[in-house]
Amino acid sequence: MELVIIAIAAAATAVLSALAGLGGGIILLAVLAQFFAPVVAIPIHGGIQLVANGSRAFLLRGQIAWRAVLWSSVLLFPASLLGVLVATSVPEDATRAALGVFALVITWRPSLLRWRGRAQMPESALLGVGAASGFINTTVGASGPVTSPFFRAVTASHAAFVATAAAAQVLAHISKVAAFLLDGFPIEDHVATIAVGAVAVSIGSWIGTRLLGRISEEVLGWVFRVVLTALAVRLIVTALI
Repeated sequence: MELVIIAIAAAATAVLSALAGLGGGIILLAVLAQFFAPVVAIPIHGGIQLVANGSRAFLLRGQIAWRAVLWSSVLLFPASLLGVLVATSVPEDATRAALGVFALVITWRPSLLRWRGRAQMPESALLGVGAASGFINTTVGASGPVTSPFFRAVTASHAAFVATAAAAQVLAHISKVAAFLLDGFPIEDHVATIAVGAVAVSIGSWIGTRLLGRISEEVLGWVFRVVLTALAVRLIVTALI
């Protein structure tokens, strides 16, 4: 039953990401955290999202701003290692509560994450963005909502933004999984979950691309906020009781 729920969630969140450009990953992470401890859910999520972002980056590879991806990757792995050290050192419930709070911020105060510069952000600033991505990706599990505004600021079109952000997330998820593996994460115990999730997100992405333009952004935004809020509140409550 657990795998069925994860498969449905993975497919549904992939549809959402394909339609809205982002948002599905953080919901999927919140679903995984209902079944696994955060330090287990995070690397499983990385394996599944690696497929989701990899397919998107491949399809849009001609639009990728590779210099931006390169800048963001320089400090990615060291920051991922530091994040794993922190994530595995704090109590499980503290990590679960932090994930819930982070999800609520993403849902209701996304303006806190926007690039506020008046001019286009220099690509070199992505050095710090990549470091933040690595740390956040391995502590609260999902850096996409945090880093996306910065990639939007250094790309010239929406297609370039989607492609570049996806490519950067591929490297981020590789770093995340690698850092947890170096820490001793038993990935062989969770191959079935990752495989089911990977197949489901591939199907969801295919469905989502065929629904483009048929569902309003207002409806998508409402679904995103309601679902993620419910999952985030449950994570916080579970951590506190």
